[in-house]
Amino acid sequence: MRPLLLGLLLLGFAATALARPRPHYAVPGHEKPVALLHAGKTTYLVTERSVFRLEGAAFVRKHQIEQPIQCATVADTALWLGTRAGVQTLSTATFRAHPLPLPGPDAAPGITAVFRDARGAMWVGANGQGVFRWAGNAFTQELHTPAINGGVATADSSVWIATSIGLSRKQGAEWTRYNEEGVANHEIPDNIVEKLLPDNAGNLWVVMSDAICVFENNGQCGAAEEELPTVKFIGRPGNEVFGVASVAGTGRLFATAQGLLLLPNEPAGFASFAPATDKVEPKRLLVPVALPASVGTPVLLEIDKQQRLWLASTEGVAVLTGKELRRLATSPPDPLSKKEGAPVLSKRNID
Repeated sequence: MRPLLLGLLLLGFAATALARPRPHYAVPGHEKPVALLHAGKTTYLVTERSVFRLEGAAFVRKHQIEQPIQCATVADTALWLGTRAGVQTLSTATFRAHPLPLPGPDAAPGITAVFRDARGAMWVGANGQGVFRWAGNAFTQELHTPAINGGVATADSSVWIATSIGLSRKQGAEWTRYNEEGVANHEIPDNIVEKLLPDNAGNLWVVMSDAICVFENNGQCGAAEEELPTVKFIGRPGNEVFGVASVAGTGRLFATAQGLLLLPNEPAGFASFAPATDKVEPKRLLVPVALPASVGTPVLLEIDKQQRLWLASTEGVAVLTGKELRRLATSPPDPLSKKEGAPVLSKRNID
């Protein structure tokens, strides 16, 4: 197993790093955040029923919608909103909505994925109908799998689709399916893929019903033949993971239902095991990051081009500068608080 996921643990007693994010933007309505989008110098926050634009020191509501928004992205001069009743585009100039019916018997199904690939094409996943690509001002069906749970694109031009019967990946014209049965050595530990979480380092985190694995940026081409770094859970059993960000030289931050958790980088000289080993990985503690109550529990996190950490919750949006983030990530643990926890198991141990 590669060192990326070595020794993730159940959350035990660990040092608590205190972060004081500034600025903090209150967001009216206390709605659950869906997407935090940056387009040039403009920042948008999409919540379950609203679209906000950051104007000066405040997020200003620009659009409200009756049907709950489940996913969103930005492309050129339009926001794409995936709702429980179809796709809408929203002009970033006028904020007028325009519905885009899908082909098939249900033109406005529940949308579970909307994203832009590395070549600029738009993709839409509709639960019950499959996956569609927007080309020539029309939708073309690309995948007929009905149970679509999510989708993303990665910088290597791959398109990834989370389904309830495995993970599908398109490279060029070819689709590859990863599932529990490992057909043609394309194996993941669980068929129910609940969500896909790309991080800022180019890694793709695959969250399943009974495991979490990662396609590493520097190893995606050979992922079919190698074992993927895999753990059972992050924090504790049943802890939902909302997002992950990589902090260069320090570690990885996870936004979870337990709050913000930091996994420090491996210490110098830390030995890793070969992928085929049956050994349980060494123990390691995650570090819970204490945020002010006004920040709430972040469900979105993102590191921008200036290396600032954006955190969004139902309470609003907070931003950590690069300096604050480094202080947060490098806070030394309290030796009195160290305590062994139960190890999270590698993929070999899950099988």
